[in-house]
Amino acid sequence: MSPDPSASPTEETGTTPATMTSPQGPTVTEPLPLPTDAVSGEAALASSPKHLTRSDWARIAIFGIPYASFFLLDIIPTSIFPASWNATLVNVILDSIFLVMALAFFGREVLSAFSYLRRRPVRKIALLCGLWLLTTMVQGAIRLSIYGPNPPVAQNQQGVVSALSDNALGLTFAFFVAIGMPLVEEIFYRHILIGKLSPYAPTWLLGSISAFLFAYMHCHEWQDMTMYLPVGIILTLVYIKSGKNIAYSWMYHALNNSIMVGLMFAMQGALQNV
Repeated sequence: MSPDPSASPTEETGTTPATMTSPQGPTVTEPLPLPTDAVSGEAALASSPKHLTRSDWARIAIFGIPYASFFLLDIIPTSIFPASWNATLVNVILDSIFLVMALAFFGREVLSAFSYLRRRPVRKIALLCGLWLLTTMVQGAIRLSIYGPNPPVAQNQQGVVSALSDNALGLTFAFFVAIGMPLVEEIFYRHILIGKLSPYAPTWLLGSISAFLFAYMHCHEWQDMTMYLPVGIILTLVYIKSGKNIAYSWMYHALNNSIMVGLMFAMQGALQNV
């Protein structure tokens, strides 16, 4: 029987099992992969965001509602704690609770996201450092153009400086400012508000909301926006451009806060020496 003249070589390759000749006769093997098939060992293309399950919504609600109530909406004030407790102790307790919740509900997702650094880790870390320097320069230029050479210190930073000087509690608070709370905030403002909700709204809209709410949470006066809105925008861009990678945005956030805490300790030491 003559072969079908309409059949193409590509079709035959993709549908016909390959054979190998042996002394016992031809042996059928697996079909040869087409050029468009994914090769083992290569990163698979990211799939479209999946809609949240009931378990996902439960985790978001248990973690997100208390966080928003305390830090964003100020529905539950810190005055519920005994008046004899100082503000640093209250903040350390709250930070500890939310860090434990964040790790319990989203820790595996954060840990798996560090695989992003397997390829070109030095280049990616260097990019974060460059972004931090660029953001700092933009912040300085904005505040210089508005306030002149002596810009006011944001009230949020004043509170951090006061808490860091609180003896042993100050060191514990420094850990949360530099490492712990950046993780909690990235999970809420980026991983949940952008990553988890992306099937339900455009990414540009969720990113805008995330950056604004992040800045709003840190601001006590509208002037503080000049300090925190650029940081919120950069964190949102880092998260989105890295493929919505929570570990990468946390690294930038932790880098920014760690440098800030280090400078505050250095300033305190210089003032004590004087």
